[in-house]
Amino acid sequence: MLRIGAFVALFAACLDVHANPVANPTVPLAAASRSAASTSTAAFFATPPASLGAFFPGFGPSQTSVEPQPLITDPVSKTVFPLDLTNPKTIPTQNVNDPVNAFNEITAILNNTEKTFSSTCQQCISSLLVYKNLALTAPWEVPPLLIEICNFVDFNAFGSCQDEFMANSDGQIATQLLANADVAGQDGQWICARDVIEVLSTWFAKPKPANAVAPPPSGKPNMRVVHLSDFHIDPRYTIGAEANCSSFLCCRPGLTWRPLVLPAPRFGAYECDTPWNLASAVMHAVGPLTGTASGKNKGGEGKNNAFTIFTGDLTSHDNDNHCLEHTLFKAYLAGPVYAAMGNHDTWPQAFDAPHSIQPQTLSSQFEWNYAHLADLWETEGWISADVASVSKATYSAYATITPFGLKIITVNTDFWYDDNEHVSDSHAVQTTNPDVSGMLRFLTDELQAAEDAGQRVWILDTFSQVRWDGTSALLNGPNLLYQIIDRFSPHVIANVFMGHIHDEVRYIYYANNGTVMDNTTALTPLGIMEAYTWFADVNDFDTLDHQTKVGAAYHFEYSTRETYGVDATWWHLVTESFLENSTLVDMWTLNQGRQSALTANCTSTECQEAKVCYLRSGSPPIAARCTKGFGSVQM
Repeated sequence: MLRIGAFVALFAACLDVHANPVANPTVPLAAASRSAASTSTAAFFATPPASLGAFFPGFGPSQTSVEPQPLITDPVSKTVFPLDLTNPKTIPTQNVNDPVNAFNEITAILNNTEKTFSSTCQQCISSLLVYKNLALTAPWEVPPLLIEICNFVDFNAFGSCQDEFMANSDGQIATQLLANADVAGQDGQWICARDVIEVLSTWFAKPKPANAVAPPPSGKPNMRVVHLSDFHIDPRYTIGAEANCSSFLCCRPGLTWRPLVLPAPRFGAYECDTPWNLASAVMHAVGPLTGTASGKNKGGEGKNNAFTIFTGDLTSHDNDNHCLEHTLFKAYLAGPVYAAMGNHDTWPQAFDAPHSIQPQTLSSQFEWNYAHLADLWETEGWISADVASVSKATYSAYATITPFGLKIITVNTDFWYDDNEHVSDSHAVQTTNPDVSGMLRFLTDELQAAEDAGQRVWILDTFSQVRWDGTSALLNGPNLLYQIIDRFSPHVIANVFMGHIHDEVRYIYYANNGTVMDNTTALTPLGIMEAYTWFADVNDFDTLDHQTKVGAAYHFEYSTRETYGVDATWWHLVTESFLENSTLVDMWTLNQGRQSALTANCTSTECQEAKVCYLRSGSPPIAARCTKGFGSVQM
């Protein structure tokens, strides 16, 4: 490295010689150089390195026992090389770009070969340091290394390690993450463990009003609102393909080996996403069942007291191929549709990059999706051009006023899904900031504007804590969201709607971040007069094949008011009843799974207490106190 520095310095000196004209232009250059040279026999003392401050920064004239370190800059890229490459103590002695060496180093760490680690957390952070070094020096080698380590530890990947971590899948995202994350600091600690970041008291522009109570009913005619979620249309669904497969997804071309275990019925199967026949059937049924439309194409026209909310995931669970379709919504639903973007409504699924990530090519890599969704919603007439413009800049989130005066605020909650490896309150870039994307700042400002204007608000998102039991979610974003809901309830926020988990569940939010949980601290009245749900029995779908007279049959499931009650205070009393009456828990469990024959039972005291705990959670830090394993009834 010193030879390189000397070469650079000598090259610069040569340029200086050529740049100065010689005194006598008739004298050959070589002769001029000799005549200019010193012929004195006295010793010549070269300039000490300390005098070249720009080349040897920080090197003093009295330093005689420390080797000077040149500051070397690539003249083409203008890149300044790190000083550890000229420090004799830190110059690399091995090929750090070698993925084989990195694999051996990580496996040695994981196996604790040298017995140097006293905890798995230390092993995890040490492994991340190896990954980060490779991501910075040879990023193209990271995806193959991830695949190797994935196979080595037998990681439970979607499909295979190759599918999940190859360069054109999650491998490229993981490489970006590792290059930007502070793996030796809090980012690394978050990846290897989880800590909740307290929210700054300065987050809110104004304190909560002392008289913050829900307003009385307006006396206006009731609205009819349809809540749809998780449609997961699969255009590759193939009737007659194998519906009982070991790979993900079933009911697709290529899964037709003989003998078939379970041929895919025309209207769908348990292990498969939604076929077009089922999508059409449910849209046909929505209008007549809810009284919002006729059930015919354009049957919603003239229904002025109805609109629809959609809490995300229109596309299939296929991580690599998506198809977005709004035509059925437009054809069969009455009034506007207010939609929140789900984790499967972007590609790769669940990935969203915050604007704060640099360079800009990384922070803007999903802008095409936000712009396209906003344009679709505007084209359908569901949001205005001004709202669409805001949505393009806020990760598909937006705020709009319905024709009924109710304010709708949608939120992109991918930023705290642990599948999203791009963000701070996700897999590890700047975890000290619970809102690196600015999404919750947007929500807070819109709620403050609503409070100032005396408006009521519905919040639409895909999930607040991803799973009902708080798993799969990052802690900091939902923790801040909980406190935002606390601040603006019950006088502004009338309801929070979400989807994602394919079970029907609820959360009760409590004042002061759930410090005390009882009927006096329960927040967020639902602000609804009545709620009904319907279901179709998947077990009957095979009987509908080979005929065209009838489609899927939808049955009334239950009335929320008649079965449980309709506001947060009542819901807290329901949870107390759950602890005393296991029959109520059985009824809840059946409704949670839409009366499915595959619904898992909840007969143990541990399960019943866990479900009460989930109902009272509302955020992963609170749900962390609950027993895990009973969050879903899907087997």
